[in-house]
Amino acid sequence: MNWTRAAQEICDVLSVCLVLRLLFLRLHSVYRVFCIFLIFDLLSSSVAFYEFFAHDARLDYRLTWMAMRCIAWILSLWMVYSFVSAVLHSVPGILKFSRKLLNYLIPIAIGLAILSFAPEYSAARVAAAESPIVHALGIAFIVERVVATIAVLVFGGILAFVLWFPVQMPRNLAVFSVGLVVYFGAEMALMLVRSYFSPGSLDLVSNGISFVLSACYLYWLIFIRAEGETVPVRMGHSWRKEEQKRLIGQLEALNNALLNVNRRQQLGSTSHS
Repeated sequence: MNWTRAAQEICDVLSVCLVLRLLFLRLHSVYRVFCIFLIFDLLSSSVAFYEFFAHDARLDYRLTWMAMRCIAWILSLWMVYSFVSAVLHSVPGILKFSRKLLNYLIPIAIGLAILSFAPEYSAARVAAAESPIVHALGIAFIVERVVATIAVLVFGGILAFVLWFPVQMPRNLAVFSVGLVVYFGAEMALMLVRSYFSPGSLDLVSNGISFVLSACYLYWLIFIRAEGETVPVRMGHSWRKEEQKRLIGQLEALNNALLNVNRRQQLGSTSHS
């Protein structure tokens, strides 16, 4: 049995089911970037299957994969940004501040992720590759891990914030956010394991990522509901109501303070103009 093909096929079937479910629930416009990410992933998989069955010597899926992953990396970072905006939608003052903060956090996250590029490059023995394509492919795997690390750092920071300060959000959004943290975290960990402990285990790592993504798709299929867009939840301190109430007051005070700062800045810029 070809486990790589089986893992990818399971992932693709669940991805199609998830897209159809979002369309059926009319949530495709709410989670537009996520749907684009899913559809592009299906397109990438379709290209891979075509090249596998075509047996055309002129086709080299390694080159196609690298080209398509460049687009996937941009979509991943776009998805992170859109989910952060959605999570903080109920606190517009903090949202506006967070958008400015993300302009600093993302470069910092990129810097932290790139710090491990050189040692990972050596550990994965990329430099020893004789073929230019194999060498470029090795670098692409490291960049893949870097993008996953950036996503985990940004998502993790935002989730830590909403777990401490009970930010209200739609239940569906909380479900999506948890699944994305699990997926990007698992991808980062598996890519690091491949680079540092088993550079030759590409199929094993690829299968692991596919099965984790399949588990996330199944999780979303089970827990995403139409009413989840109207049912608000607060993830932080949900088991300690008194503490939650106190932190909600602090959150509202912080949000109002940032709104006042924004208003003063707008008034100041208007008077200067």
